[in-house]
Amino acid sequence: MLERELKRYSAYFKGWCQAFGEHKSIPGEESGISWLLADKQAGFILPQSLIKSLYREVLLARKTPTLSFGHNCVEVGALQFRLEKGHEKAAMSAIEHILDSGDEFHVYLTSHIMYGTSARIITLSSKKPISIIYKEIGTMHVRLE
Repeated sequence: MLERELKRYSAYFKGWCQAFGEHKSIPGEESGISWLLADKQAGFILPQSLIKSLYREVLLARKTPTLSFGHNCVEVGALQFRLEKGHEKAAMSAIEHILDSGDEFHVYLTSHIMYGTSARIITLSSKKPISIIYKEIGTMHVRLE
């Protein structure tokens, strides 16, 4: 098991975010959860039905829950969603590579023109986000089992 603390960021203004950038896409055909994998960052797009639940777990909780990646699911507090077969290996490998790098670790929302204007990508990155768009709002633990 690998566990690290990461820095959480929020945009200064609602709806603002930087672009995710060039990536390999793994579309979520069954679950609707798409993965974006790039050098030193990984992201996932949740279906709209899970976004409110995610916000409730992370933003309204007194203590920020741990983000846990298992072999077939992701958990944040009481929210749990399954990883599609074939996706878990590539996604977990990318996240493990970022965690093992020893660099600082960050989480923030990004977007990409390919996924529409309303899609927000939960981005895990060793690259710090652009400081004129984001402010640091706290920390969070991430665990890879």
